[in-house]
Amino acid sequence: MIVGVGTDILNMKRIREVIHHTDDSFIRKTYTIREREQAAEHPDPVSYFAGRFAGKEAVFKCFGIDGGTIRLDEIEILGAETGKPMVFLSGRVQEIADSMGICNIQVSLSNDTDYAVAFALAQD
Repeated sequence: MIVGVGTDILNMKRIREVIHHTDDSFIRKTYTIREREQAAEHPDPVSYFAGRFAGKEAVFKCFGIDGGTIRLDEIEILGAETGKPMVFLSGRVQEIADSMGICNIQVSLSNDTDYAVAFALAQD
């Protein structure tokens, strides 16, 4: 059963402005080590980071909560070998998902020249 849905769109200019500063606190607070490693191997790190940011926003919107109550690095979106984005939760976000009976989150990421978009679906 569907527990929640979320969507987000992001102008990639926001990410482009901070991407060159890998020690930037925004990057460290927003992305997990594994996400940063995958971004470093990606041919276009800006689109990678932008898609993941939009994805994280879409995921927390599935919960119907204020985004200020969670840490985005507790939502990890990694690309499987097939390229399919996979969602992994930890910390408080995992606790919230457990309390809502959420067992699975599907996410779709896409981008074009200036924008990244994501759609997430939470299931019990």
